Amino acid sequence: MQRREISERTAELVDTEVKRILGDAYERAKTVLLDRRDALDRLAAALLERETLDREEVEMVVAGKPLPPVPPPPAAPAAPSAEGTTREKTPARGPVLGSPPPEPAGRSPHKSPRQQLRRPHRWPTWRCRTC
Repeated sequence: MQRREISERTAELVDTEVKRILGDAYERAKTVLLDRRDALDRLAAALLERETLDREEVEMVVAGKPLPPVPPPPAAPAAPSAEGTTREKTPARGPVLGSPPPEPAGRSPHKSPRQQLRRPHRWPTWRCRTC
């Protein structure tokens, strides 16, 4: 048998109030999104184009201003080949939308992803009889 901390009537009042608060918040969020739909669409298009935006760029997009052009990445000098002539390397193909994502923190390039997921060794939790 479970003992109730509050009466059934109080529980109904709390449930009704929580539903009202959540319903109001949902309607307000929907209104804000619909009112600012054009800025949201511009922001989505800019993110599809560039993948990341800093604060100033987000403010420009929301204000309806055009973003400055993306500067081209600096070209690395070509390494001389065995014959002494310079040879251009073909860049490795990255993701479709731009540069590859950074490696997650703490991930070693020498371990496989499966090894990364393993838990570190933990000592047994037994105790001696005198403790």
